[in-house]
Amino acid sequence: MKIVLGIGNPGKAYEKTRHNIGFQVLDRLAERLDSGLSARSKWRKDNKLHAEFKLKNEAVLVRPFTFVNLSGESAQAITKKYSVPPKDFLIVCDDVNLTFGKMRLRNFGSAGGHHGLESVIEHLGSDEFSRLRVGVGNEAMPKDLTSFVLESFGVSEKRELEFILDKAVLVCETWINKGFESAREGLSRLQSVKNDYTIKD
Repeated sequence: MKIVLGIGNPGKAYEKTRHNIGFQVLDRLAERLDSGLSARSKWRKDNKLHAEFKLKNEAVLVRPFTFVNLSGESAQAITKKYSVPPKDFLIVCDDVNLTFGKMRLRNFGSAGGHHGLESVIEHLGSDEFSRLRVGVGNEAMPKDLTSFVLESFGVSEKRELEFILDKAVLVCETWINKGFESAREGLSRLQSVKNDYTIKD
């Protein structure tokens, strides 16, 4: 079983913020991989910690109800429920150190200052899990990054956001179906061209 966990803050006030791009990717992934009823209606509250969206290919999407810095609590609960090792997790999160739209995929490493990843590492007891960082930074970032990540995207960024979400979804889908190496190679190709939505075998 593969687990894709998005990092973000709960509540409508945070839905479109930079910090919640992990949730936005997850919603788009659910819509892409599951046809029929509205994807949003298929999220099921598993407990007080998170909601789950089960896909037909033995993958589960996870949306924590906790705030970003407690995301690891959901990861730990999922591990216990499904007996899933850290290597079968993909965490999707924002990264202010990456330029808006740039993505980075790794299968181990430090949290890099991201409190959500810090929590996941702490609760899984390992840093050997995949993480897709989606860049939300820009040249006009203020020193107070706390307020910056809780802002909505700018007008010019919103024009590009749909394309960026689609690219992130393709990377996640490839990771689920073909594994980390194929997803990493696919991401490299996607970032080298602007209009190629295909990850080839």
